[in-house]
Amino acid sequence: MYDTEKRTYLRIPTRISGHGRLLGDPSEQPVFRDAPLAGLTGPGAFDARDASIPESLYTLLSSLNAKLDLLIGMLGKDQMSSDFPVDLSVVEISGAGLRFSASAALPMDADMEVVLMLSQFPLRMAGAMGKIIRAEDCDGKTIYALDFTRIRERDLETIVQFVFQSQRDEIRGKKWD
Repeated sequence: MYDTEKRTYLRIPTRISGHGRLLGDPSEQPVFRDAPLAGLTGPGAFDARDASIPESLYTLLSSLNAKLDLLIGMLGKDQMSSDFPVDLSVVEISGAGLRFSASAALPMDADMEVVLMLSQFPLRMAGAMGKIIRAEDCDGKTIYALDFTRIRERDLETIVQFVFQSQRDEIRGKKWD
């Protein structure tokens, strides 16, 4: 399944946290619902710069919006912990799945819903449904491999952007070594 010749997405090492929950039924609906990404176009999309307001006011409002997003994200952590009781520590991520350690033992072939905390500020999260396909012992920890089975297009795009940005940051860092 993770054969390099069949891999569709770039997989990178990472250290991000996440939350998960085991599913009773693989066709169960996801609990996690993220707000649409800022800057989307379409019905209801609004760009304050189009309102003919001064740039300094736009900057202030954007800053306030980012701070409110952070506060709302912090308030939602308690709800997230109750909806998703398994804490995850992700060690590898791609658009096809992830490898992680968990705060509880997980059964093989279990179906899970996961929510990944890609960044704290600005708060960026992505959710997906998947199946545990492998468990390996690594330095006394069990590392699980999860293949995504259902993922919304915007969540997949968020993960792929995170992977590409991480790769760019790594390349820039190597340039100065």
